[in-house]
Amino acid sequence: MSAAKLPAARRIVRFYTALSGKDLPETTRHAVRRHMLDTLGVGIAGAAQPEPEAVAAACRRLCGGGGGAPLWGARQNVPSFSAALINGAASHALELDDASGCDHSGAVMTPALMAALPLAPHATDDDLIAAFCAGYDLGRRVMEAAGGYDAHNNAGWHSTGTCGVFGASIAVSRLLGVGEDVATNALGIAGSFSSGNWSFMADGAMTKRLHAGHAAAGGLMSVELARGGLIGPEHVFDTDWGGFFSTYCAKGDANPELLTADFGNLWRIHRSSIKPYASCRGTHAAVEIARRLEPSLPVTEVERISIHVTATIHRMCGGYDIRSLVDAQMSLPYAVAVAWLTGEADLSRFLPPIRGSEAVAEVMRRIEIVADPSIDNNLAARVLATRRDGVVVEDRVDVPEGSWNNPLPDTALIAKYHSLATPVIGRKGAEALHQRIFALGGGGLAADISPLLTAINVKE
Repeated sequence: MSAAKLPAARRIVRFYTALSGKDLPETTRHAVRRHMLDTLGVGIAGAAQPEPEAVAAACRRLCGGGGGAPLWGARQNVPSFSAALINGAASHALELDDASGCDHSGAVMTPALMAALPLAPHATDDDLIAAFCAGYDLGRRVMEAAGGYDAHNNAGWHSTGTCGVFGASIAVSRLLGVGEDVATNALGIAGSFSSGNWSFMADGAMTKRLHAGHAAAGGLMSVELARGGLIGPEHVFDTDWGGFFSTYCAKGDANPELLTADFGNLWRIHRSSIKPYASCRGTHAAVEIARRLEPSLPVTEVERISIHVTATIHRMCGGYDIRSLVDAQMSLPYAVAVAWLTGEADLSRFLPPIRGSEAVAEVMRRIEIVADPSIDNNLAARVLATRRDGVVVEDRVDVPEGSWNNPLPDTALIAKYHSLATPVIGRKGAEALHQRIFALGGGGLAADISPLLTAINVKE
């Protein structure tokens, strides 16, 4: 059978399992280092949040202790499945992880691969680079083929969970070096773990954080089930009854050809963004404007703020309910109010006592969110601030900082990582992990990363 007539899953597997980390462009290899380090910092800091703590408690009851995979930032190893689930939830718990991939690719691929390292003692740095790149690539390709972010997510699916699990499956298959049949079965099995919806938006529930961990653990489990002999549906993407596109996409939205079009032509990791602010990526353009205007236009001099965004961001981030952390991080009015009032939008600005303060609430009351059809990019925002003297000050950002085409410099990314990791694992531990990840591809064995993730903070 010609390659073009093979099921999509098998064509996907043939391409990614043969991928060589050494053959990737250096810009792509360094993108892997950047996104991996960013996720590790966020996940180490996020481990103490309620969501991963709840997941960890469940894993202790169901899976027991012991195992060979590290819980990040704690002197403890657990079974690999538990590590993927817990570290994945931790990596998304602060809303500081990368975006614009599957959506949150880093919080899926990094925990899945770090949990798989004990199962791959002979994997090299280049194997890890290839696996990471493959996971990012496929995770976003699935979302693109599902009609893109708006179509898939506006239908109620959270693409981090639904699309990310396929990326995690192919990433782990590549790291472990399983054969074509096993990897194809794993990809089919991953379709049974494809899940996650936006119902958490109704009440600020914790499940958004779970989706990254579930996708990471589901991807790992799909490979282990296939290695154990479980047969997965080879037509997981192709069949009309129960296939991914026939089930998860509205009629007319899907474009399955994008799954395999131009393999290797544009590595999707280069379309992912790294967050400078602790809120939904869709708020960042307006936050950037607020911080830019604040020095010359204090919010006390502003009578009304009108924020123009796409209909998707209006729906997703237009809420004023900030009772929980996830509520505040998904609230465009809150993110802009706190940034304009304080000049910053780091994690501390989304926590009590700032969250819930009357000062922020008063600014929020002056903010309106407008769905503007002239804005066709979910990352863009146009802000009109009416001063108390009636003068309107207008600003617009189409490509906020941290975007693939407006990237954070390495210095800023490293500073973000250290601000998150150092309080947990100490200055020396954070620096050792930073240096190891940024040296990735130097010919070593990837398994020596694991001990660097379990160091506990000590007085230095």
